[in-house]
Amino acid sequence: MNLTKTLYAITLLLGLSLNVNSQTKEFVDAEKFEAYLNAIHLKKGFNGEILVAKGKNILFQQTVGLASYENNLELKKGSKYRIASISKTFTGTLIAIAQEEEKLNVQNKAIDYINGLSPKFKDITIEQLLTHTSGLPHNEGIKDYWKIKSKLQMTSEQVITEINALDLLFESGSQMRYSSLGYYLLASILESVYNKSFKNILKDKILNKLQMTETGIVDNLKIIPQIASGYHLVTDDSLVVAPYRNYSMLKGAGDMYSTATDLLKWNNSFLSNTLLSEKTKANIFTQQTKKNSESYGYGWYMSSDVPKKQYHGGGTWGYSSYNAMYPDKQISIIILSNISTLPISTIALDVEKIIFRQPFQIPSIEKVSKKSVNLEMYSGNFISKTSKMVLVLKKVGNSLYAKLGSNPPFEIYPKGNHQFFGKKIEIDITFQINNDLVSGLMAERMGKTFNFIKETK
Repeated sequence: MNLTKTLYAITLLLGLSLNVNSQTKEFVDAEKFEAYLNAIHLKKGFNGEILVAKGKNILFQQTVGLASYENNLELKKGSKYRIASISKTFTGTLIAIAQEEEKLNVQNKAIDYINGLSPKFKDITIEQLLTHTSGLPHNEGIKDYWKIKSKLQMTSEQVITEINALDLLFESGSQMRYSSLGYYLLASILESVYNKSFKNILKDKILNKLQMTETGIVDNLKIIPQIASGYHLVTDDSLVVAPYRNYSMLKGAGDMYSTATDLLKWNNSFLSNTLLSEKTKANIFTQQTKKNSESYGYGWYMSSDVPKKQYHGGGTWGYSSYNAMYPDKQISIIILSNISTLPISTIALDVEKIIFRQPFQIPSIEKVSKKSVNLEMYSGNFISKTSKMVLVLKKVGNSLYAKLGSNPPFEIYPKGNHQFFGKKIEIDITFQINNDLVSGLMAERMGKTFNFIKETK
């Protein structure tokens, strides 16, 4: 962050308390929350809006950062964001509604509803598409997806042709592997049984009923009023305009936009049961699959930890999002950002800890040393004393980058006395010096310490 942006952030922060509901104190440590929001804005580059509510009562709603860096326009409450995979929560619910209306049965085969789908997918059920157990790969399974096809406007027939060229990763129903392509097929099934576009089904069955007037489907050629411009955070902590992505291949999987207050209406339709029957709601939130600590129902992740929650995150070029509801507490946490590659899940867990008054420490805002530093002396390969993992440090221009194993590199910054820190990746590194030469380092991250020895040639 440059000085202008830092001053802007501090100035904006002074007004944040004006957005805090008077009832917040009962549920939210406002002072701690404001300090955290300031920290993630300055340290992680977070731009966006965070909303916390109990039922319909908004307890905390704040924005920080810019909606347009080109025009120096600050973000305001009510800005729209692309919500990426949070779209799946709507598609999953629409399938459950269609079953309740006897338009389909989730145990039926998907191929019975989709013209042109390859016979090699004949055993995939609708429920397997819902629960990511179909065996279909994610988007990148399509050849040249990121380089070429993610940028192309495609018809439904063309997308089905791309899917037909794929092989299953495993036998349908035997494992779980997250797949947006499965949700594209679910949206196509809905179009088949209702004989309408997915966009109109979404409007008729959900958006109009809940008066979600600020939510809709992304169309790359149409202007969406009040949508925040999207930016991408790169490894040197600077922003670039988000790369272009066409959303025609993300139907039902990641092609929606919304606002924080509209997503609150969405959450409250479940918390107060205003849209669905109890049976349909139970179907949506019944654990169908589990991988590690995450359970998945019909378009929602679920956690049985205390407090119990139902949630989904989303990420696409230029946007990061997270939506969670805690049914036992009637609480919603909604996080929307116009920056991609943010650690949105980590931020969401931090917000959860603050809201529910769990042990939590505000990330410190380190200052970069202004003294001249010989970065070359810190370059080299460092081998872990325990795991044998290799941490590579490399000087590039006037910056020092760290790369652990196959993870992406990230910049580390000097803070004095042979000490460095990370911004995007919260880590503190202290180099060990013998006879004016670096012999090793100690890295501290998330309360744990790791020791490395410098590899000698």
